[in-house]
Amino acid sequence: MPIYLALDIGKKRTGIARSDHMGIVIKPFKTIFTENLIQELGKIDEELGIEKLIIGEPINIGDGNNEALTNVREQVHLIQQSFNKIKIELIDERFTSKEAEAIIKQKGIFINKENKELIDQYAAAIILETYWQFKKND
Repeated sequence: MPIYLALDIGKKRTGIARSDHMGIVIKPFKTIFTENLIQELGKIDEELGIEKLIIGEPINIGDGNNEALTNVREQVHLIQQSFNKIKIELIDERFTSKEAEAIIKQKGIFINKENKELIDQYAAAIILETYWQFKKND
């Protein structure tokens, strides 16, 4: 069974989380430079098979668009053009980075320059967990 991937797309970095092949376990996977996103997704799809991408959409608390949202929508468009067979769903990702930071700190990990990318991975895992919760309730 192919996997589900969640993406926390940022201007510089993108955090990736993945499900296992059974669709039971979610884990932070890796952080990449956003400029390499299409190439990296191609490698992951070739190696593991991607059934669906769950992408965090950074919606403002207010109604207006923001630079982060524009960037994510541009990346989604590029992904759709490159991988037309992979299903994509967008999910509100507000506060996932803050939640990720709290989880990492609870694990006793001090966040610094060398491991800051963990926040991106854990935020992606939260996006996928949130998706699973909503999916189970449908």
